[in-house]
Amino acid sequence: MKTIKYYLFTLLILALLLSACAPQATETSQPVAPTEAEIDQPVAETEAPEAETITVIFPKHEAEWADVYEPRIKQFEAETGIKVVLIQSDWDSVADKIIPEMASGGSAYDVVEFDNGWVNEWCGAGWTTPLNDYMPEGYTDGMIPGLVDLFTCPDGTLHGVVWNNDTRFFYYNAAKLSEAGFEAPPATWDELVTQSQAAVDAGVVEYGMDPYWNQEWSLMNEFHFWTYVFGGEVADKQGCFLFNEDPNTLAGLEFAINLLNNGIANPAGLTYDQATAQNLFLSGNSLFFPQGISGLMALANDESASSVAGEIKIGLVPSGGKSLTLPEAFAIPANSQHKEAAWKFIEYMTSIESNVVIAKQIGLLPIWVDLYTDPELTALYPHWAGFYAQLDNVRGLSTLTWYGDFVDIGQAEIHKALAGEQTAQQALDNMAAGLSEFKCVP
Repeated sequence: MKTIKYYLFTLLILALLLSACAPQATETSQPVAPTEAEIDQPVAETEAPEAETITVIFPKHEAEWADVYEPRIKQFEAETGIKVVLIQSDWDSVADKIIPEMASGGSAYDVVEFDNGWVNEWCGAGWTTPLNDYMPEGYTDGMIPGLVDLFTCPDGTLHGVVWNNDTRFFYYNAAKLSEAGFEAPPATWDELVTQSQAAVDAGVVEYGMDPYWNQEWSLMNEFHFWTYVFGGEVADKQGCFLFNEDPNTLAGLEFAINLLNNGIANPAGLTYDQATAQNLFLSGNSLFFPQGISGLMALANDESASSVAGEIKIGLVPSGGKSLTLPEAFAIPANSQHKEAAWKFIEYMTSIESNVVIAKQIGLLPIWVDLYTDPELTALYPHWAGFYAQLDNVRGLSTLTWYGDFVDIGQAEIHKALAGEQTAQQALDNMAAGLSEFKCVP
């Protein structure tokens, strides 16, 4: 009996000790029963913050035979969380959307196409945002200086970063030129005529060149080219136009007209856009392409798109003429509501990495100097050495605040002259009459 009592007593003591060692519940650890009001209350859903969205508008790249920009933009969206509404079309259609929106002070777009012909007008009107407020210090170090300078406004602030280094180059079909009896491309414009005529007479090609002289904005690019290569001037540094008084400008336009008259240039070129003329050159229809895009060489060597793979070479513009450069930049409209996000887009799309990615796909000419000696890219595009050698001998469009008026009036008058409806001098005089209010407006 004593043993049983002792045993029970021992168990009691042990239970008390274990109870003392157990963790004590705190007030907050006790479950609290909800009230009826709380039970009836709907459960609030936690919503993720809405992604910032920007609207971007720029034209299709001339060499965009492969879809390269949209995938790159989707990568930007994935990496930044910023959504992009992309609007792309041909250059003229994009310009028709952008210019009225900018002129009215609208805010429909956050990143826009900024063409080199618009720089003076847009800077003067205050339509764009200085990018210096957003880009890191020294961001443009390493870019081709001329491209940076071109989109820098008179106050020294940068308003555009180039996405399309659209410098043009002189191309020729070396195989067909050799077949016609010539081993070197023309050193002068007279030689271009002689070589073209010989190749046509021998049945090697149908025409010396297939121009793209349709009545549209790009026709005034062509007018600049022929003006420059013959040493002419559109306007002086004060903005006073010279084109109707300058004998060299007249000579350039007359030479273009004579190319049609003597059968060197395809007369159907009066209705061709750039893509049509380019395709004819790549089919072997013509001998020369005096103002081709940088990506043309990559396309020429693509047997799925070209009949002249391995035949095309790059030469210097005859008679020491300058190549035309037509770069296009990204800019942020002054009234954009998403400027920080817009800058992130510009920075991403014009970065060295993006330049490399797009160059590999369509031969995009870089804006970064070091990429012209990048081993991977130069192995892919050995002809870039020829491009780079000419980049110091290029010239852009006239910097006029009234450039839009110049194009609207000029393309109609120049086209009439090319079509034989008036002389070159009449075309230039009619342009001057239509632009008389801008005679000395920079």
